[in-house]
This record gives sequence, structure tokens and C-alpha cells, in this order.
Amino acid sequence: MPSAAHESPVALAKLDPDLVAWLLTNVFDVKVPDYHHTRTQATDVRVLVPRTYHADGMLLYCDPADHALLAVVLEVQRGWDKSKRRTWKLYVAQLEAELDVSAGLVVYCPDPAIARRYRDLFEHDGLSLSLRPMIFTPRDVPLVVDPELARGNPALAVLSAICHGEDSDVEETFPALAEALRFLGPKQAILYYDVVLAGLPAPVRARWEAFMTTIVDHEFRSELFREIAEQNRRLGEELGEARGEARGEARGEARAVLGVLEARGVAVPVGVRERILGCTDLAQLDSWLRRALTATTAQEVVGE
Repeated sequence: MPSAAHESPVALAKLDPDLVAWLLTNVFDVKVPDYHHTRTQATDVRVLVPRTYHADGMLLYCDPADHALLAVVLEVQRGWDKSKRRTWKLYVAQLEAELDVSAGLVVYCPDPAIARRYRDLFEHDGLSLSLRPMIFTPRDVPLVVDPELARGNPALAVLSAICHGEDSDVEETFPALAEALRFLGPKQAILYYDVVLAGLPAPVRARWEAFMTTIVDHEFRSELFREIAEQNRRLGEELGEARGEARGEARGEARAVLGVLEARGVAVPVGVRERILGCTDLAQLDSWLRRALTATTAQEVVGE
């Protein structure tokens, strides 16, 4: 089940697709064509048999006429899954066939050992369709401590903090990260700040929030997120008394997901609404809540 930490690199790439272009150029030595803008692509891949495969993210780099020049599939892989040898090829092949464009696969693996296993998996494909996944780990992302670099590439500063969240020196990124948020301006900073909160481990997240409120004396976490969280807490307490704490908290979390979507003007079909309200898995609801902050459709939140 995708977690908030799982979703944060993909959410960050959607906020700033130039970050993926930076990774392709600086980590994998890939020449990215001169593009005018980027847009997201539907992440469902349908095949002839009645089954749909769902990628974590897809980006299109386009010319001024909105014609795709390059397509990139985004995946976050935290564990070992041998079936990825087949499904990753499906994602890339489907994009190339549908859009008549070259497509690449960029995979973030937090565990270097897992990354090595995936690289080895694609080293010798024999007669099979060959694929060269571009797999990177936290070691491939620099520790951004220079405020000037952070201002020039805020998404990289955020990714750096997320990738080095388990490192002892992660707090060295905080001043540069705060400077990057200042440079973005309030509205954009709120979106990036929520990605930081989703991507950092809980102990580091607490130190980051303490840094922002005591050292910087400012916190960018969205007022919408705060308001929904508070409503969630109150509703959970009320329902908890009548129905049991766990069920009450789940109901409140589900209403929080719907509240974020409605506040952002995202239409919620009846089927999706019922699925969200019927979910009792708090981890799943938490993941949906964080997706709701950046999703463009309700279906994208629940992975349909």
C-alpha cells in the first residue's frame, strides 16, 4: 500500500517536472530536448486482458504546440518485486505506442541494495524486450546546504531533504530548504512544505517543524491542511465516543480527504466518495489525504 513517504517524490515531480529533467541530465547523462512546458499523463496502462497496470507517475515534455517531445515514467520502489521486469516495460511501451515518442523510466529506490537488484534484473534480458531503467538512490542526490543553490532549484532542495532524511546530517539542509521556500512565495511554498512533511521520517519531521517555528519563526504548512486536520481530529473524537475510537478516527480522516478535494474544486464522483467514506484503513486514508493536496481528479487520489 503506498504511504505518504512513497508518494512524496512523485508529488514533488508533479510540482516541478524540471526536477526530473535535472535528474536525467545530471545523474544519468541523458540529453533532454529543449521543451516549452510539461504536463502529466494518465498513469493507467490497459492491456487486452481485463487488467489495468498503474504507474506512480507519468510526465510529458512538450513543445509550444503541446506535442510531446519526451515521455518519462516515474516509479518509487521500496521493496523487491520481480514482476517489475514485465510491468515497467508495459508502461514505457504503452507511452511510446500511444504518443509516438521516446519514453524513459526513472525509478527512485531508497535502499541501495534493492536498487542493485533491479539494475541486475535488467542487465541481461536475453530475447526479451530490452529496457534501461534509470534507477537512482539517495546517494545520487546531493546534500543541498547552499541557500543560493536551493533558491535556484527548490525542488532539488526538497528532494535532497527527503532523500537524506535518515542521515545524521540531514538538519544541515534545513536553512537552505527554508530559503528555497521563501523564494517560492507563500502559495507555492505551501505545496512544497506539505511534500516535505510527507517525505520526512517522523523524528526528522518534528525537528524540521521545530526549526521552522522557533528558528525561522514561520511555518508554510497550508492553512487548508491545518483546518482539515483539526476538523478531522474533532470529528474523530465525536464519532469515537459513539462508535469506537478507531472507526471514529477513520470516518474523520475520510471526511478530511473529501474536504480537501472539495475545497480545491476537484469533483468527487459518487462511487469514489462511497469508497473513501467506506475505508477503515487509517494508513490508506492518510495516503489519500496527502494525494488530495496535489491531485487533479478524485480518481487519481484513490488510484483508479
